[in-house]
Amino acid sequence: MVYIVEVGDFKYYACGICGLLYETEELAVKCEEFCKSHPGMCSVELVKQSVGYIDLSKDHQKVFFKVDPSRKLCCSVFKICRTSVSIYRAC
Repeated sequence: MVYIVEVGDFKYYACGICGLLYETEELAVKCEEFCKSHPGMCSVELVKQSVGYIDLSKDHQKVFFKVDPSRKLCCSVFKICRTSVSIYRAC
């Protein structure tokens, strides 16, 4: 099941298996389906579209973002890193 990650006013979606983070729920669902059918592997195309990942260990709730100037995420990442993060499962 996909995780929803809210950071300030931004909403991201993470694969519930590998933790890759996406801007759309559709991509997170595709990633989860790939992970289920190919255990221990990642789709190169889906990894390219990810904006980061979440730490899925029980001890941490951390979100890590890629800084990719070509996708204009630099400014957003700088802004949202200063706010609280909520991570929960989609129903």
